[in-house]
Amino acid sequence: MRDEFQLKNLRVAGLSVLSFLLMFSYSLARPATESMFLEAHSSESLPIVWLLVAVVITLSVAAYNRFVAGVELLRLYGVAAAVSAVVLLLLLGCVRAGLPFVNYLLYTWKDVYIVVLVEIFYSFANTVFPIRTARWVYGIFGAVGAVGGILGNLSVGWLAAEFGSESALWVTLPLLIVTWLGCIPYSRAAGVGVRAVVAPGARNLKAAMKVVARSRYLVLVLILIALVQLAITLVDFEFNRVVEQMYPDKDVRTGIIGEVYAVISFITVAMHLSTGPFLRLVGIPFALLLVPLMMGGAVGALIMARQFTTAAILKITSKCLDYTWFRAAKECLYIPLDYTDTTMGKSVVDMFTYRIAKGATSLLLLGIIAIGAGSMVVWLIVASIVAWLCVAFAVNRMFRTKVSREEEACLV
Repeated sequence: MRDEFQLKNLRVAGLSVLSFLLMFSYSLARPATESMFLEAHSSESLPIVWLLVAVVITLSVAAYNRFVAGVELLRLYGVAAAVSAVVLLLLLGCVRAGLPFVNYLLYTWKDVYIVVLVEIFYSFANTVFPIRTARWVYGIFGAVGAVGGILGNLSVGWLAAEFGSESALWVTLPLLIVTWLGCIPYSRAAGVGVRAVVAPGARNLKAAMKVVARSRYLVLVLILIALVQLAITLVDFEFNRVVEQMYPDKDVRTGIIGEVYAVISFITVAMHLSTGPFLRLVGIPFALLLVPLMMGGAVGALIMARQFTTAAILKITSKCLDYTWFRAAKECLYIPLDYTDTTMGKSVVDMFTYRIAKGATSLLLLGIIAIGAGSMVVWLIVASIVAWLCVAFAVNRMFRTKVSREEEACLV
């Protein structure tokens, strides 16, 4: 019993450190890459880069599923961080060389590396923690990560003003390298070993899709994630349009974007710390419904007054809710499932669908841009939130077939 307690503490402590490093690195990379992209290509090119992200994430998920059955998850996390560092180094070399369209590749790198690392992180967590533990410790992971996000978002504006936006990406490199080196001993001490998922010849994206297709539950979760990403992507596009218009200077815009994300990080610290009590009080199903309802209120404010303040409020609301209560509740949906579903199935639902939905939304946005109907975006956000609520009801009903109210109520 004592050994199990020590192992649990080691896993919680180690994952907290990984969460801090991950969000610190991302909070430096995200404002810099977004601002550099807007400077070079404008917000109307965002749908194009999101399509590129969809292509690259498809290749990344295919590669992930070839390794997930043969590499321990924590070690795989470290390898993914190392590969991300190498790719970033090559892209920064391209920036220095002045190669055209490198900002498309930097933006793509930023969107892909964070999704891959986050989903490997939670695949491991969902494997080792039961719901009664996850409901509380996932908030801890989020809060520690949010502290890293605050440090990064407050630093990136100063780095951009003093040394240029590119400097923030150079600082990201050592954080990824430290993550890789730290995962080597950590995987030996706290890992779960390698588990057979499927036959070696079937470790591919097609096999992972079959894992999802055979489960109505996973299909519903997949649709839910697609709708969430539709709503979030539309919100991101609307925010970027407004911030581009209000702040045309690249380095000033980097600082403004960083400040918005810093506000997000400050709020998410409190929300993460409240995740355990919140989920204990309202339950996982109600949490999945409350999040889109709260987003709907922020959309209403934007409809009444389209300005930077309301766009920022909507952005902050969507990110804070998505990163905290919704993330924790959504991850708990996987815990009653087997190892195959929480690795290969999750890779399709959360990695693949997460960015493919963004790519599909990009096609929609390209059509809207082509016909000059930008005012439609906010109404599409409303429609996606309504659909999100409907699917969340269906997911909740399926979840209740796996975890009853009584079972969830007694989890402390």
